[in-house]
Amino acid sequence: MMIFGCSILCLLQLLSNRISAQWTRDSKLAATGSSIPFPGTDKEFTNLNWDFADSSRNLPITEVHKGNIIIYEKYNNRIKVNISDGSFQLKDVGKADSGQYKMTVDLDPQRTRILTLEVIDPLSTPSISGEHKPENHTAVLNCTVQRGRATSILWSREEVVLPVSPRQSLSDGNVTFTIWNAEKSDSGYYTCSVENQVSRTNSTYRLVIEGHERTPRSRVGLYLFITLVITAVLVFSALLVHVYIRKRREKNEARVPTMCLDCLLK
Repeated sequence: MMIFGCSILCLLQLLSNRISAQWTRDSKLAATGSSIPFPGTDKEFTNLNWDFADSSRNLPITEVHKGNIIIYEKYNNRIKVNISDGSFQLKDVGKADSGQYKMTVDLDPQRTRILTLEVIDPLSTPSISGEHKPENHTAVLNCTVQRGRATSILWSREEVVLPVSPRQSLSDGNVTFTIWNAEKSDSGYYTCSVENQVSRTNSTYRLVIEGHERTPRSRVGLYLFITLVITAVLVFSALLVHVYIRKRREKNEARVPTMCLDCLLK
């Protein structure tokens, strides 16, 4: 008896799993305000229903029965149904339309279809604000969007993705781009590119760094080396001149007694 009961239970479980597996499941992403097509059936039918469900409500959408179409109140003027296969198009979708859409055909589990829809706000054009702080030689750029949520933020300059230098850094999820020890050569056009699952856009900002160009360390070393060489040459030349003058003076002094002795002899 126990074996028979177990067999029945296993059979019911397998049947349940088979029915669940026969449901066609799909998912879609849509931008707010767009129109989304929902598929129909590829076989003849007598009765076809579409229903919507989310965490708080269940709503009937439409019913096609023997060539007649019923569109329920919440979806009046928002859907257009194809009577031949039960497909329809939902217009002007919003966040409230996110959820599960279930198509039932003649109460046949094998023809049941479930589609999960997620409606996402497209991104607005990003706004870039910039600030140059001469007191600590820092430039800061911030990229923000007024609508939608960005899943990716990239900074670039002349199509080169930043940062490319230890003086550059990103923070706050790439919202903020900072240039440390900012130089005049850092002036130029910086682009912030944002995207999410349904949209992509960008904006460009012109950064101006006032002040003198800082001399790179390599050039400082070169200038210092040249200065040392010139100084050494000048010192060495001065020493040569000093030695030359000294020897000339000593030579002249050595001649004076000899000249005086000759004068006395005469």
